[in-house]
Amino acid sequence: MAQEPVRYRSVTRLTLGLALAALYFGAAKLGLTMAFVAEQVTTVWPPSGIALAAVVLLGPAVWPAIALGALLANATAHEPLGTAAAIAAGNTLEAVVGGWMLRRLGFRRALERLRDVLGLIVFAAGISTTVSATIGVASLCLGGVQPWSAFARLWSEWWIGDGMGDLVMAPLLLVWASPSPLGWARRRIVEVVILCATLVGVSLVVFAGWLGLEGYPLHYTIFPFVIWAALRLGQRGTATVTFIASSLAIWSTVNGTGPLVMESPEASLVMLQLFMAVVAIAGLLLGAAITERDLAESRRRRDYAQLELSEAGLRLALDAGRMGVWDWDIASETLRWSENLTPVHGLAPGSIGGSFTAFRELVHPEDRPVVDEAIARAVEERSGLDIEFRARFPDGAVRWMAAKGRVLPEAGGRAVRMMGVGMDITERKRLEDELRERAQQLAAADRRKDEFLAMLAHELRNPLAPMCNALELLQRRPGDTGVVEHARDLMERQVRHMVRLIDDLLDVSRITSGKVTLRKELVDLDSIVASAVETTRPLFESRRHTLAVSLPPEGVWLEADPTRLAEVVANLLDNAAKYMGEGGRVWLTAQRRGDELVLEVRDTGRGMSADVLAHAFDLFTQGERTLDRAESGLGIGLTVVRSLVELHGGHVRAESEGPDRGSVFTVTLPAPRVLDPPRRIATRRSGETRLPALGGRRVLVVDDNLDTAESASLLLEIEGYDVRVAHSGPEAIEIARVFAPDIVLLDIGLPGMDGYAVARILRAAPELTRCRLIAVSGYGQPEDRHRSREAGFDRHLVKPVEADVLREVLAEAS
Repeated sequence: MAQEPVRYRSVTRLTLGLALAALYFGAAKLGLTMAFVAEQVTTVWPPSGIALAAVVLLGPAVWPAIALGALLANATAHEPLGTAAAIAAGNTLEAVVGGWMLRRLGFRRALERLRDVLGLIVFAAGISTTVSATIGVASLCLGGVQPWSAFARLWSEWWIGDGMGDLVMAPLLLVWASPSPLGWARRRIVEVVILCATLVGVSLVVFAGWLGLEGYPLHYTIFPFVIWAALRLGQRGTATVTFIASSLAIWSTVNGTGPLVMESPEASLVMLQLFMAVVAIAGLLLGAAITERDLAESRRRRDYAQLELSEAGLRLALDAGRMGVWDWDIASETLRWSENLTPVHGLAPGSIGGSFTAFRELVHPEDRPVVDEAIARAVEERSGLDIEFRARFPDGAVRWMAAKGRVLPEAGGRAVRMMGVGMDITERKRLEDELRERAQQLAAADRRKDEFLAMLAHELRNPLAPMCNALELLQRRPGDTGVVEHARDLMERQVRHMVRLIDDLLDVSRITSGKVTLRKELVDLDSIVASAVETTRPLFESRRHTLAVSLPPEGVWLEADPTRLAEVVANLLDNAAKYMGEGGRVWLTAQRRGDELVLEVRDTGRGMSADVLAHAFDLFTQGERTLDRAESGLGIGLTVVRSLVELHGGHVRAESEGPDRGSVFTVTLPAPRVLDPPRRIATRRSGETRLPALGGRRVLVVDDNLDTAESASLLLEIEGYDVRVAHSGPEAIEIARVFAPDIVLLDIGLPGMDGYAVARILRAAPELTRCRLIAVSGYGQPEDRHRSREAGFDRHLVKPVEADVLREVLAEAS
C-alpha cells in the first residue's frame, strides 16, 4: 500500500511552495551551467529528482511550485516565453506522471523493497522522463531555438539528465525524509564518518587526479563503497554514497580530469552519467535486497522471541494449569497440597489430609503397591517420579490420576523433599482405550480386506480354468461339433459367472455409499418370495437342500422396490444354502405383526460363533473358509441385505446358537394395513420375439481393444450387417463421414479423444442425424449413463454384452 504524502502543518502552503520553487530554480540553474550541446539542454539535471521527491512526499498538489520554478529557470535560458512555458509544463507533467505511476505501484519512499527500487528505475527514471524530454525538445524546435536535425541528440541528453536526477537526487531526498525501517545505532555514526571521508578521498584521487594516476580504470573503485553502504547502512547510506560520488565525479569531469574524460565535455558527461546510472541502480537494488533481508531477519528474531515466550507460557500451563501442586517432606511425612488439587481427587475443600498416609488412602487398593514401589525407587535413586494410578473417590467413583515429581536432595545428597504435580487423566485413558479399540477394529477390517482379496482372486480364477480348457479343446478338435458346442456352453456359463461377480462388486459399492435410489411401488410379498426362490433354485437343487416356504394366506402388500427386496430375500436364501452341508433344510416364513412384516430365514447349517455373529453384516466378513467351499462368495451379500433393508425403513438381525447349530436371519419391514392392493391386469406372454430383417444395415464398431472390435465385427457380419471398424476417436469420425453408418457401437474409454467427445461430434454432423449411437463400455455407474445421454447416446450397454442383448438392441435401433 502506498504511503500517504507528508503533511507539513507547521509551515504554510504558500511558504512551502515558494521554497520548493526556489530550490527547483537553483538546481536548474546549476544544471544548465553544464549545458554543452545546447544552452537549454544538459545531462546533469537535479531538478527532476527534486520534483519527483516533492510529488511523492507532499502529493501532486505541489505541481504549481514545480511549474513556477521550471518556468523561471527556462525563461532565463535565452528562449521565448512560450517555449519556456511549454518546457515548464513538460517538467511539471513528468513529475506528476512519475508520482502517479509510483502510487499505483504501491510505492514506499523508504525504498526498502526491491519492487520500490524497480518502480523508481522503470516508471520514474525510465518512462516518465520521456514526457519532459519529448515536450521540451519539441518546444525548442517548434520555437526555432534549436534545429529539428538535432532533435534525437537533444532528446537523448535531456532524457539521460532527467533520468539521472531521478536515480541520484530523488532517492537521497526520499530515504532521508522517511523513517528508516532498521535505524542506525550510535556506533554506526563513526562508521558513517569513516565511509564518507574515505569516499571523498578516493573520489578526488580517481576523478580529480590528485595522485596523477590517470589512464587507469579507477572509476570502478566506487563500487566497494556502494556495497559497503548497502550492507552496513541500508538505503540511506547507499543513496548518500551515490550522491557524493556522483557530485565529485561530475565536478572533476567538467574540469577535464578523471578516467571518463572524452574528446568533448558533453561526451565526457554522457559517459560519466551512464556509468553513475549503473552505480546508482546497482547500489539501490543491492540496498533494497539487503534491507529486505535485514527486515526479514528482524521479524524472524522477533517471532522467535515471541515463540519462546509462548512456549514458556505453554509449558507453565501444561505443568500447572488445572493441576495440583504437592510438596512432600520425606523425613516428617508431611504432605502439602495446593487448593486446586482437592477437587481433582473429589474431596471437599479443606478435607484433604496433610500426610503421606492420607494420600495412600486415596489410591485404589490394587494400585498401592505399584505407587509405593515407584516412590521408593525415586527417593532411593534421587530421580524423577512419573506414575499413573487409579484413585478411589469418597463417593465410590474410580478415576485415573497421574503424578509427576522431582526429588530435592540436601547438600550431602540425601533426599529430603519431593515436589510435583498431580492431574486427572481419566479422559485421556478413555481416549486411549477407544483408540486401542479402534486400532483393533481397523486391524480386523484390514484382515477382512486381505481375506476378501484372496477370495476374490480365487473366485475370478475359477472361471478362467475351464475357459482355458475350452480354448484348448477348440484348438485340438475344431471340427468336432459336439466339442465346439460343449466348449461354447462352458465358456458362456463362466463368462456369465464372472459378470455376476463384477456386478455384485459394483452393486455393493453403490449401495454402501448411498448412491442407490429405490423405485418403490405397491408390491405383494408372494411375488417377491417367488422371484427370490426362482433365483436360488439352481443352488438348492445342486446341493439337494429342502426349502419350506410359509406365507400369510391373506397376502401382504408392501410399498417397496420389488427388485431390491427380492435381492434381499435371495441373498438370505443363497447365504443359507452355501453355508450348509448337502441335504440341509431351510425354512422361509413370514407373518404380519401389527403394521410390520417379519420375514425369517432359518437353516440347519454351520451356524456362527459369537465372534462371527458380531460382524455378520460387516463388509467382506465370512465364516471359516475351507478349500472345499468353491462357492463361498465374496462376503458382501449380508452387507447388501442390511443396507437395502434399512433403505426400506426396516432392520435385520442374525441369531445362532453356535457352530453347527444353524442360523436365523430376521427381517422386519413396515407393512401398514392401509395399503390397498392394485387391480391385477392380465398380461399376454409370448414365447418368442420376432425381430425384423437386419441385412444391409451399416454398423460402425469403435473400440481401442483390437480383439473386442474384431470379434464384434465378425458377429455382426454373421448377422448380415455391413460393418466397419475404428480403433480411435479421430479414425471413427473420419470413417463415419464417409461410411454414413445407421448404427455406431462406440466405446467410451478411448485413448486421447474419449467416446463422449466423439459422440458430440457425430451428433453435430448433418449427414448423421438418423444415426443411432450406442455406448458400449465397462463404465456402468448411473453417472456414466447420465453422461452418455448428455453426450447424445441413444443406449448405454455395459461390457461384456451378451449376444442376445446386443442382437435385441440392434433390432430396436434398426
